Amino acid sequence: MQIVINFISSRLPLFILLVGVGTYLSPVYIKTDSWVPSLLLGIVIFFTGISMNISAIKDIRTKKRELFLTTFLKWTITVLISIGVSYLFFSSHPEIMAGMILAGTVPSATAATLYTFLAGGNTSLVIASSLVDIAFSPIITPLAMLGLSGNVVSISFLNLLQSFMIVVVIPLGAGILIQRVYPKSMTYSKSVTKLGSSLTLLLIIHTLVGSGKHAISLEINLIPLMVFATFIQVVLPMIAAYFIAKRLRVREADARAVLFQVGLCNTALAAILAFEFIGELAAIAPIINMIINLSVGAWISNYFAKVPISENVVDSEMIVNS
Repeated sequence: MQIVINFISSRLPLFILLVGVGTYLSPVYIKTDSWVPSLLLGIVIFFTGISMNISAIKDIRTKKRELFLTTFLKWTITVLISIGVSYLFFSSHPEIMAGMILAGTVPSATAATLYTFLAGGNTSLVIASSLVDIAFSPIITPLAMLGLSGNVVSISFLNLLQSFMIVVVIPLGAGILIQRVYPKSMTYSKSVTKLGSSLTLLLIIHTLVGSGKHAISLEINLIPLMVFATFIQVVLPMIAAYFIAKRLRVREADARAVLFQVGLCNTALAAILAFEFIGELAAIAPIINMIINLSVGAWISNYFAKVPISENVVDSEMIVNS
């Protein structure tokens, strides 16, 4: 079973791409009500809450500066780059713009913790920052979309807050509560969370792409440009966050955590919100973002895993000071 889990999770970006393309080309797909993808993601977040190492957050008391920096960079650099890229490339396509902005204004992805761990970074900083994200996102997301056409984008603070409560806050809180009551559930749920999250994400992609086939076909010629724009949206915040952290003399382990926390967003949530509040076409940008951020995140974490912290600190400071 562990072999199967590792096989699927390590190749998740490829499977997402295959499921998305396969669903679009296939005449048959699973038809579901609009609330089903939200339920599926809620289940993933529930198991994430059970397996989350909450006790590690106690270590963050000595990292208040790093926590502030991570949160600040997440809600400035990532948001501003997402808005800038969307306006630069898709000013005449409000739905695509809205989907791209959503992809950069949702909380961080659960993969950020995994990649930080693999890269030798400070996972407790990521976990603490993720909990802070949940408070900021419902406020910043509507503000980021103020310039879009009201006829196309009808997302409000109250609607977004309600969705966050149902999809994120309640499932996460329930998972954490069960972990506190039954501590052993944390150990038992890790494999279930890893496999279940991967399979559920694939099912979410399948249902969203299947429901949006017609809208995608109308704008299929824009897909290559969306891939290019999304690559900038994902990679630029990562690079900027890491080097800003190093400029401010943040420890290497913390700088790696900042990189993943700032650069990786929960684009499955963004795709569901886009589909629910805006339209089928708006969900495509977050799906493309998901493929790219998982792929780039995996590559960076593998690179850092080969470079010990003690060696990399010297190298990074030389790069920053040069």
